[in-house]
Amino acid sequence: MRLVLMLLFIGGALFAQETKPKQQDVTIYGTSPEKGQQLFDAPYSTNAIDENDIVQRRMSRTFPEALEETPGVSVQKTGPGQGSPFIRGFTGFRNVLLIDGIRLNNSVFREGPNQYWATVDSYMIDSIEVVRGPSSVLYGSDSIGGTVLATTNGPAFLDAKHFGGRTIGRYAYSEDAYQARQEVWASGGGVGAFVGGTYRDYHDMNGGKHVGWTEGTGYDQYGADAKVSFKVGEKSEIVFAAQRDRTHNSPRWHRTVDSDSWHGTTPGTELRDDFEQDRDLYYVQYRGRYTDAAVDAVTLSLSFHQQAEKENRKTNPATLAQQVRLHDVDTLGFFTRVGKQTSAGYFTAGVDVYRDDVSSDGYNRDAAGVLTKLPRGNVAGEAEYLLTGVFIQDEITLGGLDIVPGLRFTRASVDAEDVDPNLADATDIPDLDDDYSAVTGSLRFVFHVNENWNVIAGWGMGFRAPSLDDTTVVASVGAGSIDFGGPDLDPEKSHTFDVGVRSQYESWGTSAFAFYTLLRDFIVRVPIGDVAGDAAIDFQRENAADGWVYGFEVEFFVKPTAEVTLFADWGYARGKVDQRTTAGVDAGEQPLGKVGPSILHVGARYAPVDGAFWIEGLVTAADRQSHLSISDGADPQRIPQKHGTPGYTAYTVRGGYRVSEFATLTAAVENISDKDYRVHGSGVNEPGVNAVVGLDLKY
Repeated sequence: MRLVLMLLFIGGALFAQETKPKQQDVTIYGTSPEKGQQLFDAPYSTNAIDENDIVQRRMSRTFPEALEETPGVSVQKTGPGQGSPFIRGFTGFRNVLLIDGIRLNNSVFREGPNQYWATVDSYMIDSIEVVRGPSSVLYGSDSIGGTVLATTNGPAFLDAKHFGGRTIGRYAYSEDAYQARQEVWASGGGVGAFVGGTYRDYHDMNGGKHVGWTEGTGYDQYGADAKVSFKVGEKSEIVFAAQRDRTHNSPRWHRTVDSDSWHGTTPGTELRDDFEQDRDLYYVQYRGRYTDAAVDAVTLSLSFHQQAEKENRKTNPATLAQQVRLHDVDTLGFFTRVGKQTSAGYFTAGVDVYRDDVSSDGYNRDAAGVLTKLPRGNVAGEAEYLLTGVFIQDEITLGGLDIVPGLRFTRASVDAEDVDPNLADATDIPDLDDDYSAVTGSLRFVFHVNENWNVIAGWGMGFRAPSLDDTTVVASVGAGSIDFGGPDLDPEKSHTFDVGVRSQYESWGTSAFAFYTLLRDFIVRVPIGDVAGDAAIDFQRENAADGWVYGFEVEFFVKPTAEVTLFADWGYARGKVDQRTTAGVDAGEQPLGKVGPSILHVGARYAPVDGAFWIEGLVTAADRQSHLSISDGADPQRIPQKHGTPGYTAYTVRGGYRVSEFATLTAAVENISDKDYRVHGSGVNEPGVNAVVGLDLKY
C-alpha cells in the first residue's frame, strides 16, 4: 500500500489553490436551515470552512483538525486518531456534530474529550459550519458549547451526460502518514451518482526535537461514501447516500508503556490500550423548494446510523492478559423541517426523532488464555434511548433590525437493562427506566447599522439530557480511576448571553464576540474514594455543579494590496464549576476541566491576482494553561501537574502552484522550530517539524 501511495505522488503534481480566508460573503444554513443567509447577517458567532480550506490550504489530517484554525476552537487529542474540539469551553457530548443534517451524537458518547468526530472522513466534506453557543432550539439536546454542521460532497446536475473523477493524496514526514482518496462521478438527465474511497496509513509520529519518534502511535483508517441524487422538480431532489468508516487500533498512547514523560507527566503502565471504531450511515432525504405553494421549503430525512466501539487493553500479563469492552449502537433517525415566508417573518418548524438500540458487553482473557465474559461493557448491556423534539423559529425584519425568536420541546426516555457490572458483589444496581424533558428558547437580534456593519446580540438556552454514559457508565478514567454513572440525574441546563459586531469592506473585515454562559445542574464526576480497591480515587456522576464560562472570539483581515492579505484571530474561554476534592470535601468553584488556554493565529498571504501560485506564513501562539480542575489534577499522564501545560509558539509556511487546469501543487512546513508541544489535555504531542505535500488531480 505504501508503494501504491508513493506512485500516486510520483505520477501527479501537488495541489494548491488560493482561498479567501475570513471572508463573510458566503451563504450558510446552520442558523436558518431551510432558507439560508449570508454569514455576515448570521445572528450567531459563526465560521464557514470550505473544501479548499480542508483539503488544500490547511491539508487537514483528520476532520477534527480541520477546525484547528477556527477562532476560539482548540482540538484535544487523547491519541493521534482521537480528536475532540473544544468550543466555548465545552467538548465531547456537549457539542453536536451533524452530517448532512443527521446527528452523529448518540447516547453512549463518552464524557469529556473523545474519538467519535475522527470517524468522519474530512475528504468527503464539501463545507463545515461552526455555530458557537447553544443551538438547542434548532438542534436539540447536547448543543451547549456549539454545533458543527458538515455537508458532504455529491454529484452536480448537468443536462448533458458527464463523467469525472478526482485523485487526492497527502504525505506528512513527522506524522509518517500516507493518505489517498479516489472519487468518480457521473450525471445527466436529472440523475447524478458519486462514489469515493479514502485510505489512511499512519505510522509512529515524531513528537519534536526532544521527544523524537514515539513508538506505538500508529494506526490505519479507511472510508467509503456513495451518493445518488434524482432531480424530481426544478428545485427539488431525492438523495440516497451511504458512508462507511473503519478505524483500526487507534491508541490511547499516554496510558501505555510506550509513552514518555513530558514536562513531568507520568508514563503509562499498560501494554496496550487502543480503540477500533466502525461507523456506517445510510440515509434517504427529500429536499424540496417551491414557489407559490403552501410552504417554501421542505426537508424530509430517514436515516440508519451504526456506530461500534471496541476498546482493547492489555494491563498486567501475569494476571490479566487482555480486557476487551465493546458496544454497538444502531440509531434510526427521522427529521422533517418546513420553511415559509409570511407577513410575520420567515418561519422554520420541525420535528426530529432518534432511537438508539444499544448492546454493550466485554470479556477478560487471563494469562492462561481463558476467557471470562463480563456481565456488560462500559455502559448498560442492553438499552433503548429515544430522543424526540419539536421546534419553531421565526426570523422577523423590522427596518434595520432582525429579530429571531425560537422555542423547542425535547423529551428523552431511557430503558436500560443489565446495568449492574458485577453480579457477584453485595451491591445490587437496578435497571433504569426514566425520562427527561425540557423547554428551551432563544432570542437573537441583528442590527444592520449600515451595509458594512452589523451588531449582534442574543440569549439562548442549552439543554443536555442525561445519556447512558452519564447514568450507567463504569469505565477507567485518568490514572487508574474508575468512573461510575449516576442513576438519579436531571438534565443539564445553560443560559448564554453574547454580543458581537461584524464589518465587511472590500479590503478588510472583522468579527468580534464576547459571551457569558451560566450553567445549572451541571453533571460532573464527584470523588467517592477508592471504591474499586486499586489505590486510585474513583468518581460518580452527579448534578453537583453550577458554574459559568466567559470568553471572546475575534478575527480580522486586511488587504493592503490586491495581492497581499494579512489576517489574525484570537480565542479565549475560562470557566468554573462547583467541585469537590478527591477527599470528597466541597472545594467551591474550580476551573472547568481541560479547557484550552488563549490561542492566537497571525498570518500573511501573497497571491498574485492572475498568478498560479500563492504563499502563506502562519504563527500559532498558545498561553500556558495552569487553570486546572480537580480532575485535571488527577490526570498526570496527560497534564503536567506542577505548572500545567506549557504554552507554545509554532510557525508554518505553506504555499502552492497551479500546474495546469487539472493539477495543482501545495506544500507546507509546519512547526518549523521543531517545538515539543501539545494541546492542553492531550495524551500525545503534536508533530515536530513536519514537511507536508499533497496531490489533487481533477479530470
